[in-house]
Amino acid sequence: MKVENNFEVGIVWGVNGTNVVIKMYDISSDFKYFYNGEEYEGVRTGGYLSITRGHIDIVCQIESEEIKDNFSKLLSKEENEKLLNKERYERFVYAKCIGYFERKTFFTGVKYAPVIYNTVKMMNKNLVELMLTPQKRDNDIPFIIGKDIKYGINMDLPWNKIFNTHIGIFGNTGSGKSNTLTMLYKTLLNHQNLNLKNSEFVFIDFNGEYTGNKVFCENKKNFKLNTRTEDDKFTIKEESFWNEEVLGILFHATEKTQKPFLKNMIERRKKIFKKEDSLKKNILFYIKNIFKKIFTTNNPKREMLELMESILEKVGIEAKLEKVEWHSGNSCFKYLLDSTNPDELKISQKYNSSRGYIYSPNAEAFIQIFNVETFNIEKDIDNFDELEIRVKLDLISGLLSNHIQYDNINPLITRIKSISKSLKKIMKISDEFPEENNRIKVISLRNCNQEIKKLFPILLAREFFEEHKRKVGEIVDKTFHLIIDEAHNILSYQSNREAEIWKDYRLELFEEIIKEGRKFGFFLTVSSQRPADISETIMSQFHNFFIHRLINEKDLRLIDNVISTLDSYSKQLIPTLPQGACILTGTAFDFPQIIQVEKIEDKDERPNSDDISLVELWSKKKGDEGVKKDG
Repeated sequence: MKVENNFEVGIVWGVNGTNVVIKMYDISSDFKYFYNGEEYEGVRTGGYLSITRGHIDIVCQIESEEIKDNFSKLLSKEENEKLLNKERYERFVYAKCIGYFERKTFFTGVKYAPVIYNTVKMMNKNLVELMLTPQKRDNDIPFIIGKDIKYGINMDLPWNKIFNTHIGIFGNTGSGKSNTLTMLYKTLLNHQNLNLKNSEFVFIDFNGEYTGNKVFCENKKNFKLNTRTEDDKFTIKEESFWNEEVLGILFHATEKTQKPFLKNMIERRKKIFKKEDSLKKNILFYIKNIFKKIFTTNNPKREMLELMESILEKVGIEAKLEKVEWHSGNSCFKYLLDSTNPDELKISQKYNSSRGYIYSPNAEAFIQIFNVETFNIEKDIDNFDELEIRVKLDLISGLLSNHIQYDNINPLITRIKSISKSLKKIMKISDEFPEENNRIKVISLRNCNQEIKKLFPILLAREFFEEHKRKVGEIVDKTFHLIIDEAHNILSYQSNREAEIWKDYRLELFEEIIKEGRKFGFFLTVSSQRPADISETIMSQFHNFFIHRLINEKDLRLIDNVISTLDSYSKQLIPTLPQGACILTGTAFDFPQIIQVEKIEDKDERPNSDDISLVELWSKKKGDEGVKKDG
């Protein structure tokens, strides 16, 4: 049965593969036409026409058009000038076949080709809607975030084909990118006909745009992390924290020396950490053993004393280390005895120390002087303190056995001390993930320093990915959606502020997520104003794109290289798209579609990304302080 569409406007004049030349009957160019009670859009670039061939209607999209002068040499100049425009000029349209209607159903792709003299017809609004929203035949749950920019039709998006894929949202500042991200997930999270109880949504927000109480939805949990003051803290499992990869991420451990050191430290911790012992007891036992070895070894080193001083200060143990000096001539430690102290006087006499010094190695003397067995930890120890203590103790142990060089590990200790100060303010380490009712979380990094903004999202991504893989079995009955705004901050391949090894690990992690995540129900949505800064490997793995205005040549070149579903007409439109308009393309769409995303009017519901109004900010208002009244 043929689709009812009888408004004939031209004939096929030429065919070259999928490209068609159409000779129009009329050169008029009205916006709308009405024929037999049906509304039709005028012929224009980007619009659609149907070509009738038997019982099939082939749909083509207009790419360009031109007028040709039908000047006749057989007529005189005066006679040619007297011809009416519609007699003298001919209008030709150049289009590309994109699909066909068969039995009132639209199919994408080129199965049938037109031939010369086939009739060309306009498509009424109902047919265009059926073509642009074919998912209506697959489900009865509408999902609308905007209208088709050419025909004004509500675009019912195939949500079932969008949210089970990785999504990329790209556009320059002010192009409407944040509004699209918000509208997309606002519509999803508030949809009355969708059950999302088995799905989790986490938004990583670099600029604090989405923490408003009504943005996305009202039942979300905001984490406003701050490295200057201790406000909200995000929970990380203790098991995950004591992992060489995680510690390597947090403290930029080098591949050849520091990562193996951390791995050995973690393994040693597992062996000597007895479950029946408290953390303090376990640490104290290790401290006592190492302390004794420092002053009894035949291979002492100056750095051991500095490390031990910092450890004892950390745990609140008072010792007489200020009296210990390094004797460079003998390459050993010496302890200055107090001649007025009866106990030390006895030690001096016992070991014939006529010079008033006790030199290492001298096990019994040093054990008696420091009374090691009475050591007791007075301060509370958290995981960060424990990490710093264990790393220093293991470094001393390595120095004692000559298996480790101090200069290789000391930079790691410096980074642990420095970065831990910030991490303590934003991160809480627990035995288990807290069981929260909030499936929707916004993690704001607006008030975090650059170091944390760079590394914490990577830790979160790894933690969420590993935890989700652990939860799902062979049958995936849960989904996890990680949404990253301003994703170029952590997915950039061009960054020169970090070592190549660190950059490689960061990109490899997200490449693994984007390549393997789909099979576990783990989906990534990224939004960025600079797609060219994102790794091309990651870009090529996105399945669906929402492309707003982009004008940078590098961005446009990357889009051209990695998105195979964009046609030439859509590519030409990208630099000139109006605010809020975007091109939808990818596996969920049969062909590129251009929509005007609905602007969220309620200020409380939209992201905090509006342009500053200088008119409002700078205008002189009646009654403003300091502004003189006229006259």
